[in-house]
Amino acid sequence: MKNILGLAPVIFTFLTGSFGYAAGAAKVGDKQIISLSAMALSSSTQQGGSGPSGSTVLSHSEYVYSWSNFGAGFFFSYDMQGSTEKDSTYGPKVEVNFDPFYLELGYALMAKRAYTDRTIAEQTGDGIYYGVGARFNLGVAKGPAGGWFFQASYKMRSLNIKKQDGAVLDEPIKQNDGFPLIGMGYQF
Repeated sequence: MKNILGLAPVIFTFLTGSFGYAAGAAKVGDKQIISLSAMALSSSTQQGGSGPSGSTVLSHSEYVYSWSNFGAGFFFSYDMQGSTEKDSTYGPKVEVNFDPFYLELGYALMAKRAYTDRTIAEQTGDGIYYGVGARFNLGVAKGPAGGWFFQASYKMRSLNIKKQDGAVLDEPIKQNDGFPLIGMGYQF
């Protein structure tokens, strides 16, 4: 699993097909949701005129099969922290819908931090995230629940990094962060 990004399209296609097959038996009111959200942040820390600076661009993609008030699916996050660190996570998620708001919970089967400026090549582990968000339909809807939508959410993430370059760490690294995301999606 050296290149998680290479596997992401295969996993996405497989799971989308699986959920698409399940959707063939869908009831009225059931829907499938595909969305992409992003966050951008720049930072600089200096002491005595030198220090790290850069920007973070985090993207979060989701596929959810949603029944009336409950949804299940999967997510993929990719976080570019400047040019020196690339983080990625993926796994299943569930959500509870209170139209237009939703609560969500996801489990990161794989969390990976890859570096280009250190003697450490990568760190891996797992984690969870939870959040709250809202989806607002845009323009003319396709059918009773379909069409494009605007999405905004706030997620809290807790990663548990257990390995460094394949070797188990004596003590896991805990990473906790929260971040806002905005994006677009399509439901059908």
